Amino acid sequence: MEKFCQSCGMPVTAQNQGSEQDGTKSNQYCQLCYVDGQWTEPTITFEQMLEKGIAGIRADQTTGKMKQWFLIKSYPMMLKKMRRWA
Repeated sequence: MEKFCQSCGMPVTAQNQGSEQDGTKSNQYCQLCYVDGQWTEPTITFEQMLEKGIAGIRADQTTGKMKQWFLIKSYPMMLKKMRRWA
């Protein structure tokens, strides 16, 4: 099962894990959201993260249109469940 960033919802892989203050890899957050134990955008609002995530989904050239449509429609519900926003 894939783990998802508990801030933006992106899948967390060994290549994109965020990092804790002591340099260890974070299993909860990706490097776009969390570096050295701190948020990369500490003041971002839920609405701004939602807009940013949808823009990222639309920009992904490897995902088919139908899958993009589904991801865009389900992203708000998914994002609300992430630890940072719950």
